[in-house]
Amino acid sequence: MGKTKKLIELDNKAIEILEKQAKLQKRSLKNYLEFMIEDTALNFSEPSEEYKAMMDNMIDRMKKGTLKTTPLSEILKQYGRKL
Repeated sequence: MGKTKKLIELDNKAIEILEKQAKLQKRSLKNYLEFMIEDTALNFSEPSEEYKAMMDNMIDRMKKGTLKTTPLSEILKQYGRKL
């Protein structure tokens, strides 16, 4: 996939806040902004065909009553945790 450069303008306060967040993650401001923008874009994208097929399969198994699930309370109990 190709890359495109874009010029953006942010106010100084926003830059200051973002620089602090970047430092907390041990990233440069540029890397932090690229990461955040790409991560946000992925959240808007459509799920992959593999994921859709897996979910369709799970829904089908749920309708047929063959989907096996474990209650959250049992999982937490297994790890010594409480709700």
